[in-house]
Amino acid sequence: MAKSTRQTAPEPIGDRLRRQRTEVLKRGLRQTATDLGIAPAHLTDIEKGRRSPSDDLLVRIARVYKMDEQQLRKAWGKMNSVVGEVFAESETNATKVPEFLRTARDLTSEQWDTLIEQAKSMSNKGGRRKR
Repeated sequence: MAKSTRQTAPEPIGDRLRRQRTEVLKRGLRQTATDLGIAPAHLTDIEKGRRSPSDDLLVRIARVYKMDEQQLRKAWGKMNSVVGEVFAESETNATKVPEFLRTARDLTSEQWDTLIEQAKSMSNKGGRRKR
């Protein structure tokens, strides 16, 4: 008999947040909203998937919920602001960053580490170059 290769859909980010808040942190909605500096209704909308947090709120959520910021960014489809900053620094970056990311999209974690070390080495030779 053939085994099922069906994969379950990932848990929606709002459900993960609610579970983290209630089961792991054992915290109420109102107290968590206060800690985040937002209204309870706003937090309810985020946990129900009706709203997406601002970049600043995403960082606060990661801290208050004790969750990895990058995983939250991925779940909400929000890139780290440094990507936009690097992209906007120069015309060269605006052209090369997307090309670089498309080329590197399938690298393994180990390959990314190697590439990062190579980039560090290149940027340290003779100091940072002006664009």
